[in-house]
Amino acid sequence: MADPGLASALAYKLQETLPELLGSSLDPDVEWTVEVDDQSLPLDANGDVELNMHAGTVRDRAGWDYLVYLTDLPKYSNGEPMLSSTNVGYRSAMIAVPAMGIFRMSRVRRTLLQAIGVLHEADDARSLGRGRISQLTSSISAEHTLISENIDENSYETLKGIRGRVRLLAGMVRGNRPWRIVPGLSGAMAAAIATGAFGIFYTSIWSMADYLSPARLALISLLSVTIMTVWLITHNDLWERPVGNKKIERGLSYNLATSLTISIAVTFMYVGLFLVIFVGGLIVIDAEFLSVQLKHPAGIGDYLNLAWLSSSLGTIAGALGSSLDDEDSVRKATFSSREYDRRKLSQAESARHSD
Repeated sequence: MADPGLASALAYKLQETLPELLGSSLDPDVEWTVEVDDQSLPLDANGDVELNMHAGTVRDRAGWDYLVYLTDLPKYSNGEPMLSSTNVGYRSAMIAVPAMGIFRMSRVRRTLLQAIGVLHEADDARSLGRGRISQLTSSISAEHTLISENIDENSYETLKGIRGRVRLLAGMVRGNRPWRIVPGLSGAMAAAIATGAFGIFYTSIWSMADYLSPARLALISLLSVTIMTVWLITHNDLWERPVGNKKIERGLSYNLATSLTISIAVTFMYVGLFLVIFVGGLIVIDAEFLSVQLKHPAGIGDYLNLAWLSSSLGTIAGALGSSLDDEDSVRKATFSSREYDRRKLSQAESARHSD
């Protein structure tokens, strides 16, 4: 089972090759069949997923021996980013896709094989009456593994240290898919293009773009992207204030992921705006006329500077134009489907505490 979006895309990609891998690496005497169910389990009041509450029902309904749930929600165990949890008593496992980082296919495959291996060996151990189930996970090569002595409790694989948290952050940003946000900002794009177009028709902007140094133009670009990023976050109430355990760390990771997601999206919009204005300038502004206005021969660099400054001005105007976009639509475009659901619950919980 996989959450819609990137998690289910990974599951479908692995579906074709996984049976052969399971046969070759785990048990060649078993005929392995892998099915993918593209849906999400419900969130609890804390915006989390309790797989054990639903594992038996899901397995019985689907007729599965084992259930592995790929979720795009970031999860923690004992204060560390969780890669996976395995419960041999419920014959189920959960894999937190954000903890896999950006290049996740091989990591998901490895973790998936490990989880199913633990579940399958536990079945063999039960049937043969061998030892403690928890000992079966001793061969897992993980950054940090917490093994439960009780077969009905979860065993966890987690990431340790700063490197693990950076990988989780990168995975969260990747899961939010920043490139999807730009089409959802129609009001911002309209305002940005309209304002940027003034740079094509107003000679004062031509002169200013010609006078400013590349360093000053770069600083203006950075400022414009920052202004729009901050505006989108504050105006659309994207800043999260978690409650409960590890609220400081969770708040830092969630909000840093949001800031990076929005910044990347705004940068995409800026580049697109730059290309539109640059091409428009080449079409509309005659090179000889531009040379007369600038009082020196005009070249391609002058058109680039003009597009550079105009794009920055358009991006700042786009921040105000984003006020015309529906806030809920911006949130849906900003986050993955499960992260969007979790944040709605989190906002409701924060509002309840404030009341």
